Amino acid sequence: MKVIIINRKRLGVTIIIIGLMLVLFSLERNFDARLKFTALIQNNINSLVQYEVLDKKFSYKLPAEWSAKEQKFPGNEIIYHNDFNTKDSKIHGFVEVWDLNMELKDFLKESKKISSEQNLYKSYEIKPVKINNRDGYLVEYTIITSSNKAYKGYEYFIKDKNKFIRFSFFVSEDNFKENMPTIFKTIVQTFDYKE
Repeated sequence: MKVIIINRKRLGVTIIIIGLMLVLFSLERNFDARLKFTALIQNNINSLVQYEVLDKKFSYKLPAEWSAKEQKFPGNEIIYHNDFNTKDSKIHGFVEVWDLNMELKDFLKESKKISSEQNLYKSYEIKPVKINNRDGYLVEYTIITSSNKAYKGYEYFIKDKNKFIRFSFFVSEDNFKENMPTIFKTIVQTFDYKE
């Protein structure tokens, strides 16, 4: 017969630590949502407007204060494109849906190669991300224009079968604020795509 001796103090401390970890985990989720909301409010973003396109298969939200203009492109690769910018034109960018039978990573490598011939990069980084249970990449870079002005780019590329969704945000380095990447990610997370 085996006798098990339990150290009550150790067991008590272990239970307390596990309990505190669970409490901190639940508070972190709540804090993250509030942090995103605060970032939106700090940038005078009071409400979001929903855009439903491509026969209501693709939807996303942009701040109500931003202006947006849809554009059509020849060819069949870019099936949706919508430019947007803030009232003060500090942030501009676009949302696109691409119909492309190519690996997303290969597309990004080719895009960087072509862009490097035309632009000077101060920094460039590709990070894998998961947005709304879909795999994708976040491309963060700083580019120097011919007029020696620096712009930050935050571009999300999200894979969906033979398509990908692209959210691109651009802001001059002079106007960049630390909470902007949080705003960009919050906007990207509003998208939904149904095949």
